[in-house]
Amino acid sequence: MKPASGLQRLLSKDEFLAVGLMSGTSMDGIDAALVQMDAGLEQSNIELVAFKTRPYPEELKDNLMELATGQECTAEDIALLQTSVAVGFANCFFELMRTAGMDSEDVDFIGSHGQTVAHAPPSSGRGHEIAGTLQLGPPGMIAALTGITTVGDFRVGDIALGGQGAPLSPYADYLLRRSENVNRIILNIGGIANLTYLPRNCKREAVIAFDTGPGNMVLDALFRALYPTKGSYDQAGENARRGEPSKELVDKFLTHPYFENAPPKTSGHREFGTPFAWEFLSQGKERGLKREDILASAASLTARSIAGAIEEFVQPRGEVDEVYLSGGGARNKAITNELEALLEPVQVRPIDDLGIPAEAKEAVDFAVLARETLLVRKNVISSATGASKETILGTIALGSDL
Repeated sequence: MKPASGLQRLLSKDEFLAVGLMSGTSMDGIDAALVQMDAGLEQSNIELVAFKTRPYPEELKDNLMELATGQECTAEDIALLQTSVAVGFANCFFELMRTAGMDSEDVDFIGSHGQTVAHAPPSSGRGHEIAGTLQLGPPGMIAALTGITTVGDFRVGDIALGGQGAPLSPYADYLLRRSENVNRIILNIGGIANLTYLPRNCKREAVIAFDTGPGNMVLDALFRALYPTKGSYDQAGENARRGEPSKELVDKFLTHPYFENAPPKTSGHREFGTPFAWEFLSQGKERGLKREDILASAASLTARSIAGAIEEFVQPRGEVDEVYLSGGGARNKAITNELEALLEPVQVRPIDDLGIPAEAKEAVDFAVLARETLLVRKNVISSATGASKETILGTIALGSDL
C-alpha cells in the first residue's frame, strides 16, 4: 500500500487549525483570523484563537480603489497589484502567527477571500450577458509565500453557473449561527451591507441572503472628502451623530433602482462607489447641509435601506426575532442607533454576543468555506446567489507543507 500523501493526511484529520484572510470593499486592510475547528458538517465547533488587522499602505489602497472605481490602468498594473495584494495577505498571516505566539507550520490551511476590485454579476445593467468577478491576491501566490495550502477564488465558480458570486458567508452563517428556537438575521455592515436570514431550526434551502446596499462605502468616501485630515473613516460615527439627517436627501437616493430589485442580488462599487458618493455630496451641498448633516444623511441611508430590505424581502417570508451585527458598521452608532429604532421591537445585538468579534466574522467565515472545499463539500447556498446549482467553490493551491 502506498503511504498517504500530505493532502490525504490533511483531509483525514478530525480537527484543523486554519487561518481566514479577508479584505472587503472598504479596502481598509486585511483581516486575519486563526481558528480551531472540527470537521463536523451540520454543527461545527469553532474557536477563535487570534485575530489581526493589517492596514493597507496608503499607496496600495489608493491604487486598488482607483482600479475598483474604473480609472484607467494597464494589464501590467493589474499584474503588479496581484502580487502586492498577495504579499500583503502573506505578511498579515505571519503577523497573526506572531500575535498568537505559534509556529506558522502548525496551520493546516488558509482560506483567502482576496481583494475584490471588479464584480459584474448577471443582470447588472451592462447590456450584455457575460458576467465576471475579480479578486486580487491569487491563492497560488499566498501558498508559495507562506508554505501553507491555500484555498481562494471562491466567487468565480458561482459566476460560471449563472450566480451572483455572492453572498458567500450565508453558508457559514447557516453552519455556525442558526438557532433551533429563534428567527435570526446575521447582518454584516462592511463597505456593502449584506444579510442572512435564518428561520428557526431551518434547512439550508430556507436561508435568505442578499446585499441590502451601501454599508460604510458611501460614508467613508464622504468622510475622507469632508474631513481630509481626520483619517479614513468616521470613528464610531462620532461626526455623523453631531449632524441631522436630511429626510429629503435620503428619500431621493432611496429611489435608486437597486433597492427595489428582488433578491438574489449583489452590489458594490458599480452601484454605490465614488460616483454615487460624489452625487450624494453634491446634492447635500445644494440643500445647504453642513458636513456633519451630510454624514448623518449617509448613515441614515444605510440604516433605512437595511430596514427597508428586511421589511420588503424578509418579513413577508417569516418573523424576525433578533438581528446580530458584524463588520465595521457595527461600531458606527449613527447607523446602529437609527437601525435599532427602525427595527423595534426586534432585538439588535453585536455578533460578539455569539462569540466572534464583529471585525473577525468574515475572516472566520472564509476559513470555514475553505474547510468545506478541502473536504469536498458543497459550500454555497444557490438560492442566495441565484446559481443554477450548488457546487464546491474555491481553488486549492498546495503549500510546501504537503
